[in-house]
Amino acid sequence: MLDENLPTFYLRPSNDNVKHHASVLLSQYGSEAAPAYSLRHPDPALPGSRNRYAVALYDSYHPDILYGEVLLIPEWTQPSLSQEEIRRNGGIPPAPQPILPSSFVIQLYNPDQQIVVQQGVSKWSATPQWVFEMPQQSFRQPSVSSLDRTQSDPTASETTPKLRFKWKKDGKLSKDYVCSLSGKNTNPDGSKRKNREPDITLSIFKHLKEITMYEPNLTRVEMEDPKGLEVVMLLSAIVIREVYNGSMRETFNVSDVPRRLSGETGPRKNSYERTRRHRTDILPSQAAPPLSNQAPLLQAHTPNARPPPTDPRSQWEIDAETALLKKQVEREERERRHAEHAETKRVKKMVEEEERRARLKQLEVEKETEHLRRQFEKEQRQAQKNQAPSLPARPMPNLHPTANFAGLNYPPARVQRPHSASPYPPHGPYIPRPVNNASSSVFFGGPSSNLRPPEGRTVGSKPSFFGRLGHSGQSGPRLSKKQSAVF
Repeated sequence: MLDENLPTFYLRPSNDNVKHHASVLLSQYGSEAAPAYSLRHPDPALPGSRNRYAVALYDSYHPDILYGEVLLIPEWTQPSLSQEEIRRNGGIPPAPQPILPSSFVIQLYNPDQQIVVQQGVSKWSATPQWVFEMPQQSFRQPSVSSLDRTQSDPTASETTPKLRFKWKKDGKLSKDYVCSLSGKNTNPDGSKRKNREPDITLSIFKHLKEITMYEPNLTRVEMEDPKGLEVVMLLSAIVIREVYNGSMRETFNVSDVPRRLSGETGPRKNSYERTRRHRTDILPSQAAPPLSNQAPLLQAHTPNARPPPTDPRSQWEIDAETALLKKQVEREERERRHAEHAETKRVKKMVEEEERRARLKQLEVEKETEHLRRQFEKEQRQAQKNQAPSLPARPMPNLHPTANFAGLNYPPARVQRPHSASPYPPHGPYIPRPVNNASSSVFFGGPSSNLRPPEGRTVGSKPSFFGRLGHSGQSGPRLSKKQSAVF
């Protein structure tokens, strides 16, 4: 503080705990600092506040009263055509960078006027300076004439005399800025600089934190609107501190290049949700509701529903995001095809493995079957070898059913008889049967017996029992006494 009796403005954070708001406190004659103005910036989280700078000065006790504001939209660098840089950036041109503007406009209200602040360099000290002009007459003269009412305001008239002001550094190594009124030229033709009056110091911006007004010198300024001059000095000092002495990325709210747009790769997430969220952030399709105490010009560029015009940086982000989404879709398509191919290959391999296992199992079954068959045959051969040899079957003698030789008692054979009503055959019990009707005894052989007469021997008619004892006159072979097969 230079002097406690001089009016001094302090820049402090706002009491409402809003980061992008600040308070301007005033102290004079040793009094405690009290709120005088409210300094507001647009919410950096809103899409409409990106890639631009805006500040407005309001009254502390009446938030609806707006004194002035500044809107600054920077210019941008042209995209690089170097293939090396594009290749290093992942196939996307590098992001355009903001260019520090050489001038800005302060919009004042009631009366409305625009003050252009131009940046330059001092010829003597080569230090930067900012020059602006303000009209001496700002209000209309009271008049009942209709013709006077149709005329333009004095602030817009080119014939209105203007005063020249400038902010410059107090020294090359100093952080203080001094605002002064340029001295008038006493020479009518303006050819000699030695007749120019010295500059009048009006305020000092000390350490970019407090602004001290030289009240005695302010009375020497021939202006109708000293309040407007105070607002212009405050706003210009704030812009110089934040724009020309701060970080351009933070000042213009330039968003950092997302990692996915810088060509760097990382773990992937859900592409649909990530893309939707990022596009919602980039494209200002839905803006937040505006604050009730914002000015028309500030509302039009910050929280209003109408999005700002597309700047090169936003256009680059949209183009880069489109190219990235296209590459991402292609990559996902390749990964999908690769996954399908891998799945098909895995299923094919699994089927082949199952078939191979089935063949091996079938071979094992066949091998086990062959082993069991050989083992069974071996056991069967072994059993046959260990079994005792059996005697051959004895031939059975063809004896009469009632014959009894050497005390051998054979059971009488059952003689099958044809089914007939009479118990005797039609020829009688002692009448010989026809030759072609052979005996059907099962024991001695019958028609189905395997016994055959020897070759060269004919079977004649079977003679009667009585005919065998005597000669009945029939010629034929006689029965010979059969030998016992046992004895």
